[in-house]
Amino acid sequence: MNKHLNLIFLATENLLRHKTKTIVVCLCIIAILSPFITAIAISEGIRAQSLISVKEGADLYLTFDEFGRNAAIPLKYLDEIKKIFGVTKAIPRIIGRAFVQNKLAVIVGVNKEDLPESISCISGRIFENPNDVVVGHELAEHFHLRTGDQFSMRGQQRKTFTVVGFFSSASSIWGSSMILMSFKDAGELFGKLDVATDIQIHTLPGHNSEIATDLYDIFQNEPYRLQDKHMVELYFKKGFMLKEGIFSALYLVALSLGVPAILVASGFGLSERKKEIGIMKATGWNTLEVLEVISFEQLLISMLGATIAILLSILWVKGFNGVFIAQFFVAEITMLPKFTLPARFLPLPCMLSFFFAFILTMVGSVYSSWRASTESPVVSMK
Repeated sequence: MNKHLNLIFLATENLLRHKTKTIVVCLCIIAILSPFITAIAISEGIRAQSLISVKEGADLYLTFDEFGRNAAIPLKYLDEIKKIFGVTKAIPRIIGRAFVQNKLAVIVGVNKEDLPESISCISGRIFENPNDVVVGHELAEHFHLRTGDQFSMRGQQRKTFTVVGFFSSASSIWGSSMILMSFKDAGELFGKLDVATDIQIHTLPGHNSEIATDLYDIFQNEPYRLQDKHMVELYFKKGFMLKEGIFSALYLVALSLGVPAILVASGFGLSERKKEIGIMKATGWNTLEVLEVISFEQLLISMLGATIAILLSILWVKGFNGVFIAQFFVAEITMLPKFTLPARFLPLPCMLSFFFAFILTMVGSVYSSWRASTESPVVSMK
């Protein structure tokens, strides 16, 4: 045990003595790992936030079908849906997009009594009167809105809305550019009265199959679509896998350029290292002891580089809010997001980053060190 501890201390001294090599290899590791760790953390944070909203949502989502896509559903069927045995609540919603001047906003229209309890305002209140709206943090900051301000939206200039509340920047990323209003106001804004983009159906456990059968009887002559919570969750996961795949493809290009750099850097000062190994062999060291010291060096430098990379990734997300990289995972945002970017730093990606760095540095140094340790000490010291 004391022997291995002495070898670790010797490996530490070697790294401190060869400062240039240590710094260069660490910088290569940090440059390769930081974007990877940051991207995985952002992706996992957004995925977790999305799945929470799905799990807290309705059990079934009902829309009409048009050309294989969701279409608006008439409200004339709402009373029949509410009477189905097993249905506890049926909530019509209008979800769309509209421009506030040159800024695209997400419009959500829902009746006040159907609002989930989790929705709250950082300031102001929820809408109560006609034309009252609650505005997301990013929109409010962009237009310098205050409670009581009025504005109109493109497509419905005759309708003026009054700001009565604001969502926090720490709320979900979709709330940052959202405008929440009553169902009636949303219908008037889009010129679509007596229809909803979807109807959320909350059900008793174990009744989804019977409810689906009853819905078939109601809509037997209409093209409708019924999606359950599990199906919506699969859509979310598929979308994130696509975005992660695009980022991974771009990252592999950068990685292919960085790997040769770290392999060369880990063998930096090879002639000097061969002389050191020759001296070690001449003073009685065997090949396994030499390789063990080299392995400890790569282990320490990998731990140092990976730890710095993780800390920089946390700073990148928490301090700079994922600047430059968040656009890969959240569409239609600026380089510097104006909302709190969700992120989850999980142990597995961090451990994989360390092992990846360790393997790279080992490949760049162990083979050359083994070749030098198997040569005659006289040849190595020339």
